[in-house]
Amino acid sequence: MSNPQKKFNKRLLIGIFVIIISTIYLITLSMDAASAIYVTPSELLDSNVQPDDRIRLGGQVREGSIFRNRENKLELEFIVEEEDTQVPVKYNGSTPDIFGDNAIVFVEGYYYDDTNIFLADTLLTRHPDTMEPLSQEIINSDPNDSY
Repeated sequence: MSNPQKKFNKRLLIGIFVIIISTIYLITLSMDAASAIYVTPSELLDSNVQPDDRIRLGGQVREGSIFRNRENKLELEFIVEEEDTQVPVKYNGSTPDIFGDNAIVFVEGYYYDDTNIFLADTLLTRHPDTMEPLSQEIINSDPNDSY
């Protein structure tokens, strides 16, 4: 008959081993996500980016450049600009509430030099630095009125 103490020790060692392997895996995943390079549009166009390099691109959404696919509302295209430099972006997913014209955005994904398009899989926006008071129209509007 086997010793219950030895069975307990084996289970304990297996449990510790699983925890260690899981921790190493999670650390590796977080390091991979953090390894994306942050660039502005001008830096992106001036660099030699490889198609398999994950990049974070930051800039402002050009006014009037947002185009949503009629069949799939989650597919959209827009232009991220910095001064005179512009990069077209394709994104498929939900957008933050404050996403729109002139919003400051950070997209993460891959840039393809041959098509000059940035394919983003992550889209974040930054809140504006200035706060503006609500207009009288908003203050007087019916709160139960739907958008």
